Amino acid sequence: MKRLLLLVSLLSLAALSVPVATAAPGGKPAAGRKRPANAGPTLVTSDKLEFDYKNNVALFDGRVNVKDPEFTLKADRMIIFLEKTNDVQRVTCTGNVRMTSDDIVIVCGKATYTRLNAHVLLEDEPVVTKGGQRLTGQSIDVWLDDSRVVVNNGVGIEARTDSFKETRKLPK
Repeated sequence: MKRLLLLVSLLSLAALSVPVATAAPGGKPAAGRKRPANAGPTLVTSDKLEFDYKNNVALFDGRVNVKDPEFTLKADRMIIFLEKTNDVQRVTCTGNVRMTSDDIVIVCGKATYTRLNAHVLLEDEPVVTKGGQRLTGQSIDVWLDDSRVVVNNGVGIEARTDSFKETRKLPK
């Protein structure tokens, strides 16, 4: 179980393109995962970009491709909701969502990142794979700051026995 939690915690590294923490009033870090100072740029491409200045919403539509030093993301559509300060509030990707980071692959129909509570929600038949392990459910919730994962409805775990490097004897 601890190994599974580690697997799903690692999937959080692939959690959407712009979860960068910034300083809040008083010098305290805002909620959300901190990005390494030397992470490098994130490149987003798509067929179309619409920006609604009044509502602070950016829509990337058609063949969305995000290349980040930590992960790669592809989707049909990505909507970024910004605060008035231009900090990211929420990112939602829909349609053929595929995220990869190292040997972790996440495929789902919809992925939503909320910066305030550093939460990622994977929906529409999410499948997370790492090596010989596979995790499925109707939805998967990941809280990045808490290293907590909840898999909902129809949970499926597939792991090859040789994928576990540690072996522990069960108590008698």
